[in-house]
Amino acid sequence: MCDCKETYDNNGEIEGSGGGGEFQIETGSYNDMYTKTGMTAGDLFMTIDNGIPSLNKLFYYSGNTWQCSGETAEFIAEVNLSIGQVIEVSPTNDFYVKKTTTLGDIGFIGVVMNTASAGDRVSIGYAGVHYVSCLAATYTRALYLRPSSTTGLAQQTSSAADEPFAKILQNTIVNNNGGLVLAFLHTQETY
Repeated sequence: MCDCKETYDNNGEIEGSGGGGEFQIETGSYNDMYTKTGMTAGDLFMTIDNGIPSLNKLFYYSGNTWQCSGETAEFIAEVNLSIGQVIEVSPTNDFYVKKTTTLGDIGFIGVVMNTASAGDRVSIGYAGVHYVSCLAATYTRALYLRPSSTTGLAQQTSSAADEPFAKILQNTIVNNNGGLVLAFLHTQETY
């Protein structure tokens, strides 16, 4: 949010270095950002998360959801969605998204950034480093993720021919379906 406190000199010009006033950006975790209230369009928030530099990102509030330029987009949830779930564009409703449903689902467009009920606006991460909801398993750094046949979840694959959507960044053990794995999301190379 901008806390502009400008003063003017006798010539009507802004006093101070550069004339830009003060600009304040709140910092905190993803949870701090998503539980924040009272925002207005254009508010800024810098996430600082668990010492993982790739998760330190500058978000802006669109008026509906938090967005990270070049990494996220805003859609409408066709069904209830949870953070990290793997989603695709709805085949029946414009600008709506739903969970993927089939193994290697090529309709994948991203992962859910904020919990949303059906009909709510939702932020979708489509590029960059994000957490992905996965099946219970052991995940190996540098292997890939692709949609599984379990609705909204990803699974590991070692083959680029399986049309993966992400590269795993940390060795992770997921004990229950829906556990989160840190991954770099990228555009599929084969369709």
